[in-house]
Amino acid sequence: MKLRLSLLVIICLAIASCSKKPVEKDPDDDISLGNDSLVKRLNLKITDKQNLIIKVLVFKDSKNNNVIAGAKNKKYWIGYFDASGNELKVKTYTDDPTEIPTASGSKVPVGYNFYTRIKEVNKVVYITRQMRESQINNAPDPFIEDFTRIDMNSNAIANNYTSVIPGKDEPYTSEISVWTNSLTAITKSNLDNAGNISSSIKYIYNEQATLMGSFASPKDLKYIEKPLSATEYILVTGNFHFICKKLTDNSVKYDVDLLAGIPPIRSGTIGLVTITGNVIEIEYPLNMADGSSRNGYKKIDSTTGEEL
Repeated sequence: MKLRLSLLVIICLAIASCSKKPVEKDPDDDISLGNDSLVKRLNLKITDKQNLIIKVLVFKDSKNNNVIAGAKNKKYWIGYFDASGNELKVKTYTDDPTEIPTASGSKVPVGYNFYTRIKEVNKVVYITRQMRESQINNAPDPFIEDFTRIDMNSNAIANNYTSVIPGKDEPYTSEISVWTNSLTAITKSNLDNAGNISSSIKYIYNEQATLMGSFASPKDLKYIEKPLSATEYILVTGNFHFICKKLTDNSVKYDVDLLAGIPPIRSGTIGLVTITGNVIEIEYPLNMADGSSRNGYKKIDSTTGEEL
């Protein structure tokens, strides 16, 4: 009896072991993505992992979406993922140049990439890379700028390249900033032979990335621009003079010094700016040289440039 019971147990175990299905393994489980700890921490759900290396989280936007940089097939790669790790958009930069033009007409190889700015403005993430020959990043050296825009509403990723040679006319993106609540200012600057900014043009774009206007932008940090619209702004100079400019076809329509006849000023800032019809009204608190404070008010007729 005991023998029969033992045989029955052995047979049952044998049947049970045969009925167990082998554990199926996801073929992607063996794929290393380089920075696997980052992939796991952000729970990145990447659609195409073939020949992909994840390198770094470069930016987290106001929606908590993540911009990830890496390389795919040895080409620069950007991935845009939501807060849960779902893939929103990816782009492989297959057109990344491998050579940089120089002033002499020769070419040098691209050796290094530098992030010069990563910024979110008006629901667009801007990423600017400089592609240079050397890791030293000498200012007078030529470089190629890659300017990337990620639309946070549509998830679209677009970019363009500019070959920048100091002393030539090729501009590069020196600043990205809010112009108004719906407009973005992108300042393109030219470099002299020493690699210093020699001139700048400010371009104003709407939320659809349509160019609304452009104008020369002072490179002196003593100047401050206060936007009024896509084509109007107030310029404040270092000695606290207000200069109002209205731009039509990139030309100045009027130019008014608002502080003529006011006693010496120690410091001050622009306060309220109100536009009603053709009238621009400006309020500005002032700290006078004698230690006293006061508020200034000026009204300008925008059609004539005359003070009212």
